[in-house]
Amino acid sequence: MQFALTFVVAVATGLFAGISDSHAATIIGTWNGGGTVKLTNGEVEKVRCRIRYEEGSGRTFIIYANCSHANGTFQQSGRVVRRSSSSYSGSLYSDQYSVSGDVNISVSGKRQTLSAKSAKGSARITLTKQ
Repeated sequence: MQFALTFVVAVATGLFAGISDSHAATIIGTWNGGGTVKLTNGEVEKVRCRIRYEEGSGRTFIIYANCSHANGTFQQSGRVVRRSSSSYSGSLYSDQYSVSGDVNISVSGKRQTLSAKSAKGSARITLTKQ
């Protein structure tokens, strides 16, 4: 009886882990969209971004962001960690502006909302998976 119970728990745990991993995999790939950046001086700029996620190790994903605004383009990269099947958090860094910040991502199907904050401002971007 104990063997059967252990087997059922092991199978159930494996099944739920598989479901969680398949939801996590939805972040991998390319996402496009736009939003706004609010600088600490109060200026607000519209941005368009193309963001790509690659699988890292465990629950970690590598993020590459290319964004454009009225004054040019900028790139950022970083890592995010899966916190649940639909949320991720981590950090981004821009060599161009020598700034790093925190990022939080919420995913629902083929849509995601990305919020970022650094010493120079904050951003909120809505993206769809390509």
